[in-house]
Amino acid sequence: MHIGLAIASIAALTAATGIMAQAPHTLPDSLAAAGTPVLTPRAGGAVFAEGVASDWQGNVYFNEMDNNNRTMQLRAGQDSGKVWRQARDTPNGIWLDTQNRLVICQAKAIVRVKAGDTFDGITDTLYKYPGAGENFNDVTGDSKDNLYFTNFNGGAVYFRDAGTGATRTVLTGRPKPNGVEWDEERKVVYVCENEAGKVAAYDVGTGFSLTGRRDFATVAASDGIVLDAAGNVYVVAFGAGVHVFSPEGRKLGEIPLSGSRLTNLAFGGADFKTLFMIADKGLYKLPMQVRGYKTGNPTVSVERPMRAAPVWIGFGIPAEYRLDGKRTAE
Repeated sequence: MHIGLAIASIAALTAATGIMAQAPHTLPDSLAAAGTPVLTPRAGGAVFAEGVASDWQGNVYFNEMDNNNRTMQLRAGQDSGKVWRQARDTPNGIWLDTQNRLVICQAKAIVRVKAGDTFDGITDTLYKYPGAGENFNDVTGDSKDNLYFTNFNGGAVYFRDAGTGATRTVLTGRPKPNGVEWDEERKVVYVCENEAGKVAAYDVGTGFSLTGRRDFATVAASDGIVLDAAGNVYVVAFGAGVHVFSPEGRKLGEIPLSGSRLTNLAFGGADFKTLFMIADKGLYKLPMQVRGYKTGNPTVSVERPMRAAPVWIGFGIPAEYRLDGKRTAE
């Protein structure tokens, strides 16, 4: 085809579908090969979407808000999503716990459902907000299923103790706290301060208190957040793209995604080396060189979420492979 005709055809397709051509990402080769994310478009037009998580079988889940109020599922290896769970209360951020269950933020409650090919119809309510100003936004947890979650309108961050079921406020007066993530060593919690355009880092103190606040990065309208296995931090700039930082806060690059209300992201796929990014037009995916890490999710043995047989690392020291891919002496 003539180059001019090809360009015209691409422009016509872009205008017809409403999908803008994206610029290539600027991440280093160690994180991702050169290219742009691939969009799995949403059938039926754009809708505000939030929250992404991948289960142990590689299925990907995300929420549709507005008037839809439902959780969608993209089955592993497929290119079209389906309605997986009908919700009632503006489902938002998602986290997968150690028992292959989805913890979902809803406007007035934190709920939990079992992941799988089909929804079993059972929804457990972990916490229900008793007052006004609620808007639960995002959630993360650890290997014992303790949770941190944010209240966007209420300006607060909460902690839920998995052992007792007790929930308490650990931060107040924050400027629209949005995405939240816990590092692998469970020593630092990152909170996206959407209104301030900041990503704050907190030390996890005694009794899971959050102390020692410091600016980790500046990202306008910071939204969703996720970590990879190397500790790099991926932050959504609402509607613009993804900014990636080293564990020390050094900017590594960006994934531009303009012309779409981009909100959240997560690693997933059979090997946890695909970055999924949810926007109003659908689900973007970018193959990565680095495996993702999100506390609570298995990142090596996806089909069989269990520890491998002991191996030997020398000097007579037995070790085992953990689900996050690291070896630790027993």
